[in-house]
Amino acid sequence: MAARIMDIAKTFGIDILKKFYNLTVTLLVVALAMLIIYWGFSLFSSRAKVVKPGTYIEVSLPSDITENPYMYVQDWQIQRQTDFFSILEAIEYAATDKNVAGLILDMDSLGIPAQQIGELRVSIEKFKKSGKKVYAAGDGADASSYRAALLSDYIVMTPSQAASFSIPGYYAAYPYYRTLFDKAGIKCSVLSTGPYKTYGETYERESMSEGMRQQMSSLLESRYESLTDDIASSRGIEKEKLVQMIDSGELSFISPADAKEKGLIDETMHYERFLRTLSQKDGEKPPIRDISEYASLPKVSKSKASGKGSIALIYAEGNIYMDDVNPSILRKESVITPVVLCSQIESASDDEDIKGIVIRVNSSGGSALASDIISDSIAMAREKKPVYISMGPVAASGGYYIASQADRIFAGKETLTGSIGVVSVIPTFEGVYEKLGVNVERLQRGKYSGTMDLSKSLSPDEEALLQRSIENVYAEFKQRVSSGRNIDLETLEGYAQGRVWTGDKAVEIGLVDEVGNLGDALDAMAKKTGLGRSDVTLVESGKKDMTMARMVRDNLARLQGEPLNIQGPVEELLLECEKLLEIREEPLLLMPYELD
Repeated sequence: MAARIMDIAKTFGIDILKKFYNLTVTLLVVALAMLIIYWGFSLFSSRAKVVKPGTYIEVSLPSDITENPYMYVQDWQIQRQTDFFSILEAIEYAATDKNVAGLILDMDSLGIPAQQIGELRVSIEKFKKSGKKVYAAGDGADASSYRAALLSDYIVMTPSQAASFSIPGYYAAYPYYRTLFDKAGIKCSVLSTGPYKTYGETYERESMSEGMRQQMSSLLESRYESLTDDIASSRGIEKEKLVQMIDSGELSFISPADAKEKGLIDETMHYERFLRTLSQKDGEKPPIRDISEYASLPKVSKSKASGKGSIALIYAEGNIYMDDVNPSILRKESVITPVVLCSQIESASDDEDIKGIVIRVNSSGGSALASDIISDSIAMAREKKPVYISMGPVAASGGYYIASQADRIFAGKETLTGSIGVVSVIPTFEGVYEKLGVNVERLQRGKYSGTMDLSKSLSPDEEALLQRSIENVYAEFKQRVSSGRNIDLETLEGYAQGRVWTGDKAVEIGLVDEVGNLGDALDAMAKKTGLGRSDVTLVESGKKDMTMARMVRDNLARLQGEPLNIQGPVEELLLECEKLLEIREEPLLLMPYELD
C-alpha cells in the first residue's frame, strides 16, 4: 500500500514538474515573441514615419560619434549607432528632398574634430546649392562648436546672461606622475626611438620634455591659425583684430548679446521662438526631424551596391590590438584587430566583383605586431587591385604604419599623421612590495628570464636588451614606410623620430599624396576603376551576433561591473596603473597625445 502511494505521489510530482516546465517554456517563448514584435514594431514605426512638407532637420554631431557603423546593446535593446558618414549622406540627400526646408545645426552638440568639420563643410556646401538655408542655434558656443556653426547661413543663440559664448584661445594641460609614482613605490622605464616619440614620458618625468613642448606648441598654433582664418573669413572680421580680441580675453565667456554686438553671431532668440520664425504658418512650429532618425529612413540610407563591379569601403577605427580587448557589444567603442580587418581586406581582395578598395583609417596606433600584420595584408591586396587610404582626424604611428602600404593616401588638411617611432613603457612595483612588507624569493635560470617581473626594477642590461628590441621594430617601421612611400631611409629619418605632422605638411614631405576627404578618395578610386560613386559597397565581417543570450549577458555584466566610486589621487593612481599593465607586454606604435 505504501509503495502504491509512493508511485502515485511520484507520478503526480513528475506530472506537476512537466506542467511547470511546459508553462515556463511557454512563458519564455511568449516573452521572447513579444520582445521581437516590440523591436520590430519600433523599427517599423520609426522607418514608416514620413517627412512632412516644410520639415527642418536638426543636426547633432557629438564628440563621441564614430565613423564605423556598428550595433550595440543599451537598456536591454539593440541599438544601431548612427555614424558620421551616414549623417553626411543624409545631409546631401536632404538637398534633393522636396519635403525638407532646411537644416538646423545644434550648437550644443557639435563636438567633432577639425578634420571632420572639413568633411562636414563639403556636405553642407552641396546642401546649400539647392537654395535651402542652413541655420545654427544653441545655448552655448566654444571653439569647436562655433567653428562648425560657421558653416551655416545664420547663427542664433539664446538671449540669456546664463548662456555662454567663449573663444578663449587654446589651453592644454598634461599631468606628470613621476612624483606620485615615487611616493607609491612605482617606477616606469620608458624606452623610445627619438625625441618626439614622447608617449609615456608623463610616467617617467616630472615635467614636459623639450621635444613634447616644441611639437605640441607647433600643432596647437597650427590649429589656432586655422580657427582664426575660418572666423575672420566667415564673419568678415579683420584677422588681426580678431586675434587681438582672443588673446586679450575679450571673447572669453561673454554673453550671446555681446557676441552679436561683435559680429560673431546674427541673432539672439530663444529656440522655440526661433523655430516659429521658420514656419509658413504664423505662431506654429515647422515639423522637426532629428538627423539620426532621418538618416535611418529607407529612402535616405544607401543600399549595398550590387552588380559586376563595385568599390569596397572598409573602416579601420580605434586603437590597434592583437586581440579584441572588448569582445562584448556592451560598450560603444571601436577597435582594430588583425583578425577582423585582415579578413575584411582579404574578402575584398578575393572578390572578383570588387575592383578597388578604399580603407578609412582613424587611429592613433597601438600594437606594433598587429600593425605589421595589417600592413602586410594591405600590401598583399595591392598585388591584386588598387588600394587607397582616406585618413580621418588621426592616422598616426600604428595608424600611419598600416596606411603607408596603400597605392594612394588622402588626408584632411588638419589630419594628424606620421609619428613614426616606437615606445615601450615598463612599470615595476618593487617599491610597492617593500612598502607592503612583501618579500619575493626568485629561482632563475637564463640571464633575461625575469626581465618582465613586476616585483623588481630593470637592470641596465635588461634595459639595453629592450632598447635594442624597439630599435629593431623602429628600423622595420621605417623600412615599411620607405618601400611603401618610395622615400630613402636617410630622408625619412628626418621625418620620423616620432614627429607628428598635419595633413597638409605630410603632403609636402611625401608621407601623404594629397589633401582630400573620404569622398575624394572614393571619387579617385571610381575614376581609377571606371566605376561610379554609387558603386561603393561597405565590407563587413566579424559582426557580433545579436542574440537574446548576448543581450542579457551584456546588460547583466554592466550591472555587475559598475566601477567603485573612488575619487581623487587614489583613483588617478589606480587608473594609470591599470593602463600601464595593459601596455607593458610589447612595443607600441602610439601617438603621445590627443588634440581636440
